Amino acid sequence: MNVASDLTISETVEQFFADLRLSPRTKKTYRAAINRFLAFVHEEHDLDPNGRTVLALNEEHVTDFVARIMPADIRAPEEVSQMRTAQTQLAAIRKFYGYLSSYDLNPDISTEKLRTRIQAMMPRFSPPPPDVHTSDLDLIVEYVKRMPHDSSPSKELRRRKVRAMILFLYRTGVRVSELCGLRRRDVDLNAGAAGIYRAKGGKSRTVHFDAETAEALVAYWTARKDVGRAMGNYPAFSGRDRIGEPGNAISPRTVEQIVADLGSAAGVENPITPHSFRHGLATELVRRRVRESTVQTILGHASPATTRIYVHKTAMEVADEYQEAFGDYRPPIGAD
Repeated sequence: MNVASDLTISETVEQFFADLRLSPRTKKTYRAAINRFLAFVHEEHDLDPNGRTVLALNEEHVTDFVARIMPADIRAPEEVSQMRTAQTQLAAIRKFYGYLSSYDLNPDISTEKLRTRIQAMMPRFSPPPPDVHTSDLDLIVEYVKRMPHDSSPSKELRRRKVRAMILFLYRTGVRVSELCGLRRRDVDLNAGAAGIYRAKGGKSRTVHFDAETAEALVAYWTARKDVGRAMGNYPAFSGRDRIGEPGNAISPRTVEQIVADLGSAAGVENPITPHSFRHGLATELVRRRVRESTVQTILGHASPATTRIYVHKTAMEVADEYQEAFGDYRPPIGAD
């Protein structure tokens, strides 16, 4: 560990990312947030990250940055989005300051003081439920189920992969990084379950899937012609589909592109991402009166507060109950 006074702010940031075990996506998000913070302190406080030591940082730099990025109000959708971005950026900076304090790189920093000051600045904010259109997800699932067999073995292999992947997302609610990290040995076809290891926050959990998903997985792996003792190490979903060569695991970017293309092909107007299936599963579980604690376990939420976002009446249920009280709604004549 370097002596604190010998480290510039920029060098400390690099050490921070080298020491912490973060997923590639989290690392990218945190780096963007910290880079924005460093640009702010350079501009507003004349702290050159490449020339000043880490000892120059203090709590006021963070609170000034929070005041800059926090929306004036949280009513419009744009302000809600801005607030969410601010929370994400703040989480990265607090993690960095916690690192400075824990490793005595800046002994003068008080994380408790920082927490109290930020808490006083933050407005009351409960994020609205994700705007999930489960009917859109159903359209995509039905579309992949109807995709015709292809006479080309390589194209048929890809068709089976896409079908298995979408069904797996639809029924397990895994994060895209978790899906890409799956190996065949992680999937238990006898139990209809899969082990997710070292997921977000370094925690592991078990997810479940139905018989239709299991059959789709078997069809894909059979077409891929998985053989040999090392079969368990094969990626559950390959990046490039080659018969007899499972190759490397599929990347999150590829999964995102496949889902986006399927949404367009299925005629879905709303933007759909792999994470939409996670939100969709949570919404569906709540709709089917699955216990909140069970939903939290299935999705791997660290906090019940995250799960509680989904525990709400859907817009359709509210409309049904309202119309039950006042009569069915009929659009006026001539309405578009």
